[in-house]
Amino acid sequence: MKSINPFVVIFMLLLISSGGCARSLARIDMARDAFVAGDLTAAEETLVELSQSKDRYSSAASLDLAMVELAAGDAKSAERRFRKLRDDFDALASFAPMHEAAAMVGDDTARVYRPAAYEQIMIRAMLAVCSLATDGADAESYALQAAMRQSELAEDAKSRGIENVSEIYQSIAFAPYLRGVLREATHHDYDDAARAYQLVSAVEPRFSAVSNDIARANLGSHSNPGHGVLYVIGCVGRGPILKEVEAPTTTAAMQIASSVLNVTANQKDDKKDRAVALPNIASVKIPQVITPPSEVVGLGVRADGVAIGVTEVLTSVSELATKQTEAEMPWTIARAVMRRAAKETTVATVGNQLGLSGAAGSLFHFAVASAWSGSEHVDTRCWGLLPREIQVLRAELPAGDYTISLSSIGRSGHPIGSGVERPVTIVDGRNEYIIAIAPETTIYLAK
Repeated sequence: MKSINPFVVIFMLLLISSGGCARSLARIDMARDAFVAGDLTAAEETLVELSQSKDRYSSAASLDLAMVELAAGDAKSAERRFRKLRDDFDALASFAPMHEAAAMVGDDTARVYRPAAYEQIMIRAMLAVCSLATDGADAESYALQAAMRQSELAEDAKSRGIENVSEIYQSIAFAPYLRGVLREATHHDYDDAARAYQLVSAVEPRFSAVSNDIARANLGSHSNPGHGVLYVIGCVGRGPILKEVEAPTTTAAMQIASSVLNVTANQKDDKKDRAVALPNIASVKIPQVITPPSEVVGLGVRADGVAIGVTEVLTSVSELATKQTEAEMPWTIARAVMRRAAKETTVATVGNQLGLSGAAGSLFHFAVASAWSGSEHVDTRCWGLLPREIQVLRAELPAGDYTISLSSIGRSGHPIGSGVERPVTIVDGRNEYIIAIAPETTIYLAK
């Protein structure tokens, strides 16, 4: 009895599972839409189910679920979830042979989900936000972790020959800014605060409020006597997601693919320096970062009905995602090229084993290779509920009780939506934080 080709078995299993992938993707998209529309219950129910499954989308659903928990006011649960995800992702092996092999004969959704560089940084940034929404005890530590992870990713990118690493992987402004805020709040670590604010100015010169922060820290003054400080930290707009696009192959990507395949082939073969010829591949399917449209550009803030300011962009998550994804694009395209090459080789081998040659062999190769490649799912798993931007407003107020009102500000500069209110007590010489999540006109208050 003839043995069944293992590649055929894998191919059939991948075809059978493709429907499940499509259903999971549709469900997670529905949960995200519900979150934006203000239906936290519907979003949570779907994301809880997906996160608890063994589905390929479970980790991405867990990241989104943590944002839902934070928006619902359960910052402690969100912090625990983010911390577990951080630790789980950090514990992943750098190379998973079985999943990599499956990806070569299937598609990248067969691989273990690893968050993109910007997502790894933002996990730590959102941990800091969660901490601020409770007692703030670990906020500075999380901010430092975000900066350290950024540095580690920059070193890895540099080792792979990625250009302009210092610009693409520079520190996100939110991390040093938060350190400055917390150092200043001690009323004695003003030098540390000033250095942190100067770093913010260097990496995000568009954040105009930092000039006042630097001046205040240099003077060694947290606030005027009898005053405290309100910080409104806004997670504003709909953040980056991934969509499938067709991309032309590039010289850089083909060189990477050829180099990797040659090294792999020579490791398996006694003949050294054996060149592997790549098939003629003009384009491949890849994931591309896009930012969904959002009308909200900032948050207007009032204290007892009096306008005290509008939040300003401190860190653009979308820009970070776009820069880093584009920098990794040659490697992304190279993976798709190697996967296509592996399939072409497998189809040719099977055709030869079946004794097909000439026109029949060419027809078989074309039909099977086209169907196999057409069955691919580009890996668009991502943290879909990240904000477009992290924005901040610092407002110094006389000590006392206030009703703070927040409203989404549209592109016209006027409020859109109904807004929300929160009672706040300002204490002399202390900071008070309001964490707002505003993907659109709906505003959630984590604290």
